[in-house]
Amino acid sequence: MHFDLHIHTCYSYDCGLSLEHLAQAVINSGLDGIAVLDHDEVEGALRLREHAPFQVIVGEEIGSLHGGIGALFIEQRIPPHLAAEETIGRIREQGGLVFVPHPLSRAVPGRIQEDKLHEIISQIDLLEGFNARAPRPGDDQRARELAQQYGLPVAAGSDAHFAWEVGRAYTEMDAFTGPAEFLSNLQAATISYGRKTPIVFPLLTVTLMIPYLGLRRALARLAGIATQQR
Repeated sequence: MHFDLHIHTCYSYDCGLSLEHLAQAVINSGLDGIAVLDHDEVEGALRLREHAPFQVIVGEEIGSLHGGIGALFIEQRIPPHLAAEETIGRIREQGGLVFVPHPLSRAVPGRIQEDKLHEIISQIDLLEGFNARAPRPGDDQRARELAQQYGLPVAAGSDAHFAWEVGRAYTEMDAFTGPAEFLSNLQAATISYGRKTPIVFPLLTVTLMIPYLGLRRALARLAGIATQQR
């Protein structure tokens, strides 16, 4: 079975891909399933799972205080801005798997801090060994070497934010019914070193994020001022 294990939807602040268009893109690509890792949100994944004719892993790309940490097989949103260790604890509480996307991709904003990655490596279940949006193939190679060093399985994903990106990278593995079987089968999986997404599209995504991030910082500042005045 072919699974693209890193996809975003319009429920991410930097993505406009509707659930309907995503579902059609998955069908057109011939994928058997996907993992939806919206930024700090699970609602899109939950909604897609209700109607999709393919397997949907509910996940989340969580913006922890130490950078992005992925969760797979969760049902409830995990809030951002927590320490990496607490974020992992929240994933475990739901019986989920800890998945670090683009772990060593230096050109990807929001990635996990490298020193923190090494601190928590024993608490991680799998690493992303190929990300179609990470522009430097050498960084993917470093991630795979790190996974091999610690005996961790690797996955591949397109990190799609547009419909045409879906399936640009995928993981080929046996069928599974839950996180334990998924993790076991991933040990013998093959990852597709798909085509890299042209750099202009990740840059466009960053551009789309700027107004949102500016607004978020402004709201956080106002909330802090209001708290001080109480």
